[in-house]
Amino acid sequence: MSGALTLSVRISDDLKDGLSRLAESTGRTKSFLANEALRQYLEQEAWQVQTIQETVQEVETASEDDFIEHEKVDSWLASWGSEDEMEPPR
Repeated sequence: MSGALTLSVRISDDLKDGLSRLAESTGRTKSFLANEALRQYLEQEAWQVQTIQETVQEVETASEDDFIEHEKVDSWLASWGSEDEMEPPR
C-alpha cells in the first residue's frame, strides 16, 4: 500500500476481540479490516455531510411559498385519528 500511514488507535477489548475473530475467519489482516471499516465510515459520513449541505443550500434559496408553517403541520398531525381529522396543510 503506497503512501500508507501508520495510525495507532486505542480500541476496547470487545472491538479488539471482534476484529481478531473476523480477521481469522475471513483470512484478512486486522489492518485490512480496519482500513475498510474506516473507508466505509468516511464515505458514509461524507455523503451525509454533502446531502445536508445541499439541503441547507436549497432551503436558503427557496421562497416562503415552498414551506408550510410548523404550527399548521403540528395542528394537522395532532388531529390524526380524531373525529375532526384535518386535511393536510398546503
